[in-house]
Amino acid sequence: PPPPAPEELYTGPRSDRLLSTGEISGEYSAPCEGRECCKCDNCEICRSMTVVPLGADVIETWSTSCLFCKCPPGEPVYFLGPIVAGEVRTRDPGTNAFGGMTFSARGTASGGYKKRPGSQKRTFQKVETRDLAGTWCGCCCSPCIPLWPLSCFYWTRKKALDEDRYAESGLRCGLCPWWSICSETYTRTYHDGGGGRSYPTNGFGLEDEITCIEGGCCPIASTYYRNSGYAAGGPFFA
Repeated sequence: PPPPAPEELYTGPRSDRLLSTGEISGEYSAPCEGRECCKCDNCEICRSMTVVPLGADVIETWSTSCLFCKCPPGEPVYFLGPIVAGEVRTRDPGTNAFGGMTFSARGTASGGYKKRPGSQKRTFQKVETRDLAGTWCGCCCSPCIPLWPLSCFYWTRKKALDEDRYAESGLRCGLCPWWSICSETYTRTYHDGGGGRSYPTNGFGLEDEITCIEGGCCPIASTYYRNSGYAAGGPFFA
């Protein structure tokens, strides 16, 4: 698809009184968020979020937190581990909400997020596949403590095929199976901006669907890059 037109990439002040994506960009943090999880006290701590503009009405967010879930007194802690998510959000027409997350001129956002003091405006930095080339180490683990022994470890090499594709090959080690050789190709994800336009993102997905044992040491279906040296996808970190 063709790239967005110049006006669609504009992130500066707007004439319609809506907040620009440049204005809401920056670093945010939020207090602990408690939720009910079955009979457990579920809590996300150390919550933070980075907002980067992709265009006039599209942003990229990278959020991190730590999940802590403790069951009734006398019961063990069942869930403990980091949560990382990268995603692209589109403005809800005529509002300051992006994919259900509302931002304000006071520097706040839904979910209790508040812009950090001294936070600077951010610009989108496209992660180039040539910068991903080299050796990578990663781990895929569940925040469910009883399942920690089923964690999978990855030692792979990445090679750029073109600006939107890279090949990854190497070794995966875990309990199911003990080890396996991996060789997959990943392609950059483009966000549909409407009108036949698309925005490049820093997310990459498997080119081919692969059948794998549930809970086994499998290829990572999708990976999001914060930069050329850090990636995450669900319970996977590298």
